[in-house]
Formats: sequence, C-alpha cells, structure tokens
Amino acid sequence: MNKNWMRMALCTLFLSGGLAACKDDAKKAEPVAPGTDNKPAADAGQDPTKAEAPVEKEVVNTGPIARVNGKEISRDSYNTEIESLKKRFAMFGGNIPEAQLAKFRQRIIDRLVEDELIQQKLDAEKIEVPAADIDKELEDYKNRTPGGAERFEEFLTKTGKTVDELKLDIKKRLALQIYLNKDKALAITDEECTAYYEENKKRFTTKERVKAAHILVQLEKDADQAKQAEAKKKIDAIYAEAIKPGTDFEALATAKSEGPSAPRGGDLGWFTRGRMVKEFEDAAFTMKPGQVSKPLTTKFGLHVLKVYEREEEGEKKFEEVKEDIVKRLEARKFREARENFLKTLRETGKVEVLEKIVIPASAPSSAPGGINVSPGGLPIDIKKPIQINKIDVNSPTDGLAAPKKVTPVKITPAKPADAPTSN
Repeated sequence: MNKNWMRMALCTLFLSGGLAACKDDAKKAEPVAPGTDNKPAADAGQDPTKAEAPVEKEVVNTGPIARVNGKEISRDSYNTEIESLKKRFAMFGGNIPEAQLAKFRQRIIDRLVEDELIQQKLDAEKIEVPAADIDKELEDYKNRTPGGAERFEEFLTKTGKTVDELKLDIKKRLALQIYLNKDKALAITDEECTAYYEENKKRFTTKERVKAAHILVQLEKDADQAKQAEAKKKIDAIYAEAIKPGTDFEALATAKSEGPSAPRGGDLGWFTRGRMVKEFEDAAFTMKPGQVSKPLTTKFGLHVLKVYEREEEGEKKFEEVKEDIVKRLEARKFREARENFLKTLRETGKVEVLEKIVIPASAPSSAPGGINVSPGGLPIDIKKPIQINKIDVNSPTDGLAAPKKVTPVKITPAKPADAPTSN
C-alpha cells in the first residue's frame, strides 16, 4: 500500500456545542398512604427540612457537529469515524488516551468540514469521474496494501473499511484532481524531475538487497535424534522437488512450508544485509537470481531458499526512478493546490462548528510500547492514514526481517515461528 498520502490541513475551531450538563426535571410527588400529610417520607437519617440537591446528568449530543454553508454535517458520520479509530487501536491491544483522543476528534471534525467544503464546490462544478478510472485506482490500491491483492479482504476487515467506502474516497480524490488540474496546474515537467533528482540523489542510492522466498521445516533446538532425522528427511525431499526443472517454488512452499509465510508461497519480499540471521544471510547474498539453496539450518529450523531478484549497491539512474519522482512531485503539487483551494473556500464560505472539543493535558498511552499518534502500521483515516510504525504486521517479509528502529513509536509485532532475524 502506498505509504505517502495527502497531509491534512489542520485547524482548530473551538466554538459553541459539545458536552454539557443539565438539571433533571422536578421530581413528581410519590403516592402516600391516606391520612398522612401528603408529603413523602424522608429517608432514614435525612433532614426533611433541607431541600433535595438536584441531580446532574451528562447530556449526550445527538445534533449535527457542524454546518457548512447552511448544510449540516451529521453526528453519525463523526461517530463512525471515532469508532473506526478506536477499533484500530484495539487491534494492537491499546486504548487511546483522552488527550490524544480529543486531538483526533478535532482533526476528524476539521476533515469532515474540509470534505464538505470541497464536495459542495465539486458538485456545483458538476465534476464527473469515469467509472473505469475509479476501478483502475482501486486495483492499484489493492496491490499496494500489505500482502497484496490476495489479502485485500483481510486488510479491509482489519481496517474497518468496505470496498464501497474506498471507491467513494477514490472518486472524491479523483474529482478534486480533475478540478485542480483543469489548467494543467498539476502537470510535472521533465525539468522539474531532473532538478529533483539532482537535489535528492541520496534518496536514490540503494543498498545491496535480494528478493527471496523460503520453505521451512520447523525443528526445535532440543529435538532428539529421531526428530532431527525426520526433519532432515522432509527438507531433503523438498529440496529434491524444488530443483526439478519446471517446479513452481511458490506452489511447493504453499503446500510444504511449516511457516506462516506458506500462504504467500514463502515470499519474504526484499531485504538487505543485517536483516537476517547469519546462516540465512550468507546463503541469500551468495546466490544468483533463480537459484535454489541446498538445505540450511538456523535456530528456527531447516530451510530451502530461492532468490528471485537481486540489486547491487549503487546509485539508481534517472530513467529508473523518473516514474517515482513524477509521483512524488504530483503528490506535492496536489497537496499544495488543495491547501490553497481550501483556504479560498473557507474565506468565501460560512463554517459553523457546533461540537466543542476540550483537549486535556497529555497522558501516557495505554498502547503497548507507547504512542504519539496512532497504533503501528495500519493507516488511520483522518484526512490521510496516519502511519506510526512503518513495520507492517502484514509485511511480505513475514517477520523474517529484523525489526527496524522506528521513531517516535516502537511497536514490534510478534514474530512468527519462521523468523530467523538477526539480533
């Protein structure tokens, strides 16, 4: 999944609205027995001469959170975003601290207001987005998600999104791109690409890396001779099958591997030196693309490894990275154009924020490992996915790669059994 999305233009609007307290209606007289003074009996120990203190209850707001040019933004859409946010935190065993939740609430309000301002303008301009463009963008999105298109449904479940919601988001973004680019304002020239390349050459210097897959036969460290012999027999048979001409290594790994990468055909993705345990790394970085290793042993078990691609360390040529540069520059121009567009809409429109957000003093997060913005790896849809930990729990490396140091948040997913990471 593409990882750099549009940055939300944040603003703080503290107007009327929000949670409030009110007094209960006066209590109705309780029925009393005939012949009394028609006053309810006082509770034991209560002074009947003193008036009963009114009871205050917290009022849960149900009205709109804002009005944009007279059109209301419903509380349902706001609550849906909040619940989705909480669900994503809960996936990582944490709750959102009150101070952080308040900030997220404010950002969600800002984003909903911005979306409404933009949508009203696009509706007035009658911007149409071809269905084919939406479908193409959705397919690209599927391929960018962790695990690829094959695990797209699983990704949707974990992030709380639906296909229809994604298509609507895509449609809105494409419509805005069409409007902002009506005078070719978002077009990228060759001169701009060349200048960016020359100014950022360090970004295009790559380390030596390989793209590989493996098949694992698990073997415990303290396994007796019988279990060792059984595991060796299994891995030798797998190796014999793997080196036969025409063998589909991916299918073989799916059928025979005992590691969690098996459903992906043993795919480990790309990794650089220092990411794997020594035995695994030594084999991977001495192999040629298409080559299958002889069985090797690590503390995780017995492996057969296949290298698919290899890149040597060095500086990438301009032609190799031009497409990536174009995407970077397009994203930058789009972000700047959107911010300027929103500034104009705010200046010429009428925005009333009815939900008052009070941000309390910061408190430590209950999320594991501490947190500054959001729980690790999965995007949170507050204008853009807010990504905290770039190590994705669904990464194709399947835990084989050693956890990278990520700042400011350190959330390390549990390592699967076939993770020969370096220490």
